[in-house]
Amino acid sequence: MSLTTEPRDYPTLQRICSASAFIEKPLRWCGNLGIFFLFLMVLVTFVDVFLRYFFGHPLDGTVELTGLMMAMIVFSYTGYAQYTKTHISMDILTGKLRTDTRAAFEFATTVWSMFTIGMCIYAMTRYGMSNQKATPILSLPLRPFIYLGVAGVALLFLALARDTLVSLLALLRQADWRKIAFGLGLAVVPLCLAWWLGTHRIVGLNSLYVGIAGIVFLFTLFFLGMPIGFALMATGLLFVCVLRGQAAGINMFGNSWFNTVSNYTWAPLMSFMLMGYACYYSRFGEDLYRLGTAWIGHMRGGLAIGTVAACTLFGAVVGDTLSGTIAMSAIALPEMRKARYDDKLALGTLSCSGTIGSLIPPSTTFILYGVLAEQSIGDLFMAGIFPGVLCMLCFMTIIWFMVLKNPDLAPRREKAPIAERLSTLKGGLPIVLLFILVIGGIYGGLFTATEGGAIGAAGTLILGVLMGRLKWSTFRKSMEESSRFTAMCFTLLGGATILGYFMTMSRMPTMLAGSIASLGVAPMIIMLVIILVMCILGCFLPAIPLILITVPIFLPIAKSFHWDLVWFGVIFAILNNMASITPPFGINLFVMKGIADVPLGLVFRAATPFVLALFFCLGLIIAFPPISLFIPSLM
Repeated sequence: MSLTTEPRDYPTLQRICSASAFIEKPLRWCGNLGIFFLFLMVLVTFVDVFLRYFFGHPLDGTVELTGLMMAMIVFSYTGYAQYTKTHISMDILTGKLRTDTRAAFEFATTVWSMFTIGMCIYAMTRYGMSNQKATPILSLPLRPFIYLGVAGVALLFLALARDTLVSLLALLRQADWRKIAFGLGLAVVPLCLAWWLGTHRIVGLNSLYVGIAGIVFLFTLFFLGMPIGFALMATGLLFVCVLRGQAAGINMFGNSWFNTVSNYTWAPLMSFMLMGYACYYSRFGEDLYRLGTAWIGHMRGGLAIGTVAACTLFGAVVGDTLSGTIAMSAIALPEMRKARYDDKLALGTLSCSGTIGSLIPPSTTFILYGVLAEQSIGDLFMAGIFPGVLCMLCFMTIIWFMVLKNPDLAPRREKAPIAERLSTLKGGLPIVLLFILVIGGIYGGLFTATEGGAIGAAGTLILGVLMGRLKWSTFRKSMEESSRFTAMCFTLLGGATILGYFMTMSRMPTMLAGSIASLGVAPMIIMLVIILVMCILGCFLPAIPLILITVPIFLPIAKSFHWDLVWFGVIFAILNNMASITPPFGINLFVMKGIADVPLGLVFRAATPFVLALFFCLGLIIAFPPISLFIPSLM
């Protein structure tokens, strides 16, 4: 019998799958509620800052209101994020399998995810029933908001149930009886084993060995294709139950996700995400590109050098590497090809330059690291300025040397007339001034990072409307995309928090740091090991999960060597940048391949000089800490 058979029809299951599409309407409606709360959150913070500085009367309870609205944003949209396949998973292994085998793994991991979220509903409901607390200033009871969170998670469960039916139908259609049996067994048997482990505490287990087993279990789920956020939750819940018992695991699981997403310290992440998407849909990236190339595009390699500057500025505004790469590639690649630039230079410049923006504030990486490491986000923002400029100059220098060695890579262009150069200021200058206002206000202590994010988001939306860039459709699109990405990101954060409880209970990071410190090895050797581990993990993990998983592990090591944690955060940000452009799995490289429609090998070769330049910058920052610490020392 062959491994696969001809596709078969299952009318009853097909009708059930078709009927399950009814959940799209409540998911969309609930998502619209999340969009409303996101807009309201930014508006409340913006008004609070305005009233404080111009009338001396800020709004009462904005911190607790912001936290509650954050929870409503995430739980309103997380179900729709699942429905639209936004939650991140790894297909490095499963993507190379036969269609029928891949269908078996997809069915199994979807069942595991649905079971994990079902446990979350149960645990969060128990948490809501036992919660008697109220907010300190406005005295708002938390229980109704927890129940609203439960309702949002229930919609997520329905979305996963639909995906389970769809994946089961795909398995039945594409596989023979052996693969079907394998898929069903893979879905059920591990769940039964996990249930037994979670409900039968084994006394006397060494917590370090449990910690190691948990990490192995986590990466197994990653490679099998389970969405990363749900894999983090499942691992944390299971192994907390193993270490502390089922009651402790359920109690932890019930409150951790809600308390994470309602934590005010994470608010800058939401605000700066909205600022980035508003900037993207307002086409301010095009303005920044024209600004950079009009002034220096006539130089030898000037179009590529100007692209580096534009990518840096735009990446700084949007706060992450991938969005900047996508936006600037769509704008700059046609122009560079029109100017007869060699693809090797153009692709390397575009795929790698977007990473610089995550060093220059505002930065998603610094926000995540700052909260996890309990460091000032403002200090981290300031610490990234000089390293970001240094990386930008190194990339420009690499381009200059490449063109000097081979002038055919970048033919000269005519110098733009002064009138054309001045006209580019009209579009590019407003967003640059807004960026300076936000970062200058944070640096000067005029407002916090959260308030700066709200001002930046509101300011970008206002600029987009006033300049005729944001119509209703694009305004709504920017709100939808930022809400969807926020839900995905905060699902990862919730999972990382749950995993963090387990890591703390296992004492693995502390024992690892103590063991390393007792070896008497030179600190720079340990730093090289951390760099190596980050580069390897970065080949497989997306940027945000990479930060959430590795910071709790490496932070105790940094503390044991008394390294400055702001300086260490800058190093972490650069390593995170490397992960997105390092072959063979750098996400930016795959995106560039899709945009440019070129062989992946060409993209790898194009990125190599810039990866080496980034390593050079990293070496300078490690050798000379004042590069990153000088500005924070003035604050």
